[in-house]
Amino acid sequence: MTVHGDSASVTSLEICDGETCVRGPGDTPADLWSYVDRDGGTWNFNLGMSTPDPVTVRAFGVDDALLTEVVISPEWVRVGGSEQCGGPHEGTVDLTI
Repeated sequence: MTVHGDSASVTSLEICDGETCVRGPGDTPADLWSYVDRDGGTWNFNLGMSTPDPVTVRAFGVDDALLTEVVISPEWVRVGGSEQCGGPHEGTVDLTI
């Protein structure tokens, strides 16, 4: 996920598919989902082999204040495996604070 606008105010992000949620940093992995890292305004999560659509993304700031919440459809691209068998995907989400 890439956070635009006041990305420095975001202390954690959460991604949910309606059943499973993971929040980073700090959450323990949920099922096969986990927070990976943050590089400036880009946050990385591992969702296993899932390609949920849509997802709910929540951004939190200081004192766990909710900064924004959106329901969005990631742009999924297969990055391994094959067309016949599937494989891992990467998804892109742009979030504006």
